[in-house]
Amino acid sequence: MAKATIAELEGGAALCAWFEGVPSFHDATLLQLELHQGAPSRLVARAFQITSEVDSRGHFVLTKHVDVTFTIFELIEVQLSDFTEAGIMFGLDTKIDPDGTTLSVKSSYGVHGRIKAKRVVVSFEPRPAGAS
Repeated sequence: MAKATIAELEGGAALCAWFEGVPSFHDATLLQLELHQGAPSRLVARAFQITSEVDSRGHFVLTKHVDVTFTIFELIEVQLSDFTEAGIMFGLDTKIDPDGTTLSVKSSYGVHGRIKAKRVVVSFEPRPAGAS
């Protein structure tokens, strides 16, 4: 299995162009995880870009707020644990092999593990800063 970037997934290049780089999903909120047999599944994460700039309260300035949807087709394997109401992602890795694509979710809090499917499509919706 070869490690890949989100840019290699269908729709991923557009997300990386909008982000002006590959998003890390560090501290992203896992908003939704729907798994279905025989129908598309979805993983939705609210992500942002962390800058090196610090605001008046000493917090890093966050830009490029976005909801990213991974639409997952034809599940092959699911290994997930630690479900909670809202998970905080540490990061997201992508691997591609001849059988399909694996999304590996690392978490700081909440669900983590991996999902392998025949196909994964990325879409996104930019959000105003601070919008909930």
